[in-house]
Amino acid sequence: MLVKTHYTDEEKQQVNLVWKKLEAIRSFAKLYDKGAGYDEQAMRALVDDVLENVVPLAERLGLNKEQSEMQDTCVRIAYPEDYANLKKLLQEAEASCEMVFKTFALPLKAMITDLGIDFDFQYRMKSIYSIWRKMRVDHKEFDDVYDLFATRIVYKVPEDNSVSWAGNDVTAVNDLKTASMTPGSIDLERLYCWRIYNVISMLYRIHPDRIKNWITHPKPSGYQALQMTVMGPDCNWIEIQIRSERMDYEAEYGAAAHWRYKEETAVK
Repeated sequence: MLVKTHYTDEEKQQVNLVWKKLEAIRSFAKLYDKGAGYDEQAMRALVDDVLENVVPLAERLGLNKEQSEMQDTCVRIAYPEDYANLKKLLQEAEASCEMVFKTFALPLKAMITDLGIDFDFQYRMKSIYSIWRKMRVDHKEFDDVYDLFATRIVYKVPEDNSVSWAGNDVTAVNDLKTASMTPGSIDLERLYCWRIYNVISMLYRIHPDRIKNWITHPKPSGYQALQMTVMGPDCNWIEIQIRSERMDYEAEYGAAAHWRYKEETAVK
């Protein structure tokens, strides 16, 4: 299991910078919502700084909620027409996306349940910022953006997170081992993840250039997940993430979440 450390002194300063910029964006948003006067040039300079410099910093630090709020707020106040149009289009597309998800998830749920794995299958519409950026960078119209929603499988792991391995081919199970494990054991957290991946690969075609293995090689922030894009039942690509409960908790609550997760699970 990956063990995260507390923030370093430098990272604490970076966290404070993120919060400071977030408060500055919130202040402009309040003025915008009230229709009050504000310095347009200063607002746009702040938006550019936040999107180019602060958002990547927040992502690296694992401040995902702050990152998402800054992204969507920047688009809302700096590009209000784009924001309003995309919000309306996403609301109109949500019903059809939900139908596609139900069709997509049905066989996956059945086969993963047959493996004896306890899991939760989630879906969410992509953020306005995510769609807005894709349209601007790729010069696409809304109707040409195929991945309007993403899915996530969050699975539970038994408390005893290792099992003995009798196989002789050690290299075949390297992705199922961690450095702290005793010889002859494999990590159930990783084993379950790859079993779920095998089910997905049997049912749907995986885009060969859209597989990201952050299980074996976590991001610098400590983020872990197995992420891929597959061809869905409507012949459009669908993003899917596989995370354990621990990975999901740490991804949602940031770099200090490892300690909170251990404390909360110990109380249960």
